[in-house]
Amino acid sequence: MKVLKISSGILVVFSLLASGCFFGTFQTAQTLEPGGVDAGWYINYPFYFDKVSREEAKDRGNAYILPNIGGYIGYGTNGSFDVGLRGSLGEGIGPYGKLRLLNETPFSLGTLFGFGYHPVAQGISLHLDLLISKRLSRFSSIYTGLEILRMPDYRRGTDAPEIQDIDEFKQFEAIFFGIKASRRGGGRYRSLPFGITLEFTFPLTENPALIFGVQFER
Repeated sequence: MKVLKISSGILVVFSLLASGCFFGTFQTAQTLEPGGVDAGWYINYPFYFDKVSREEAKDRGNAYILPNIGGYIGYGTNGSFDVGLRGSLGEGIGPYGKLRLLNETPFSLGTLFGFGYHPVAQGISLHLDLLISKRLSRFSSIYTGLEILRMPDYRRGTDAPEIQDIDEFKQFEAIFFGIKASRRGGGRYRSLPFGITLEFTFPLTENPALIFGVQFER
């Protein structure tokens, strides 16, 4: 009975938040060294440039309203290819791979691809990113790229159906920019996350919102 209540609670939370913006890469083109492990969790939130734009989007039924929460864990294989597991409330959960195609000459180029199962929409999501990044130092990088998604259409409107009744998947595209920074280990900051990533995403849809996200890494 206790397990059933916990499972029901998780599903309710998933359903309530799944109408959020599901864009978010939070990855540079760099890959891990063989045997390396990386992990993080993030939250992003949509910002409209004014209230009029937000209300117009709601009237058309394509407004991004609530935040999206997600995370990942990745493992390095041979120094140029990572595998891992990633997921979010909007995307579902599934495996991914990241391939580095070019390494700091003069920038890094890579691609991230994967798929996930979304338990509310009961379908398969697809994810493809083109990543371009540049190291600023041993502890920071900037990155940009293009994101292509096949996801449940959880944009909301004044007459939108209930979350649990949405089963249509659509393709979305977005451009993103971000900065990733880490810290030296040890010392009095041992309990803090090792790194932080700030990301700005611009969905390539009608009347797009600016989506701002932050990821903490260990």
